[in-house]
Amino acid sequence: MEAVATWSGWLATAAIVLAALVPIVQRMRAGKRAAPGSAPIRLHVTVGLATAALAFLHTMAVLPALGSPAAIGGGVFALLPAGAAFFLLVAHAGLGLQLRDPKLKDRARKRRMHTTTAVLIAATVTIHIVMLVRAG
Repeated sequence: MEAVATWSGWLATAAIVLAALVPIVQRMRAGKRAAPGSAPIRLHVTVGLATAALAFLHTMAVLPALGSPAAIGGGVFALLPAGAAFFLLVAHAGLGLQLRDPKLKDRARKRRMHTTTAVLIAATVTIHIVMLVRAG
């Protein structure tokens, strides 16, 4: 069961990176943000929703492995950022789904919140991984 937890975590991490790259590459290529209904944003939403699903599956796969030496060795310092990352991912997805509305009021603020949650997700996932790797 520990192998499933490990592989599902790495798949979720890869999905996070892929989801993040879509708008970054779009911005680098076009020099501007993509429109809410554009193909890059639809791809970002699709990969983002798949990422949320993978994160949920990872969470479910980890539950039986919580007694493993890696989980125990990582302790609260590994589990706390993982829980924070999961909740941030849910908030991030909610903000992203709101941004799909072309008539959204206060779009700039929501976009900043969406970016902030993305950075926080990356940070908390990184802390989670580092603590588990250090635990062995």
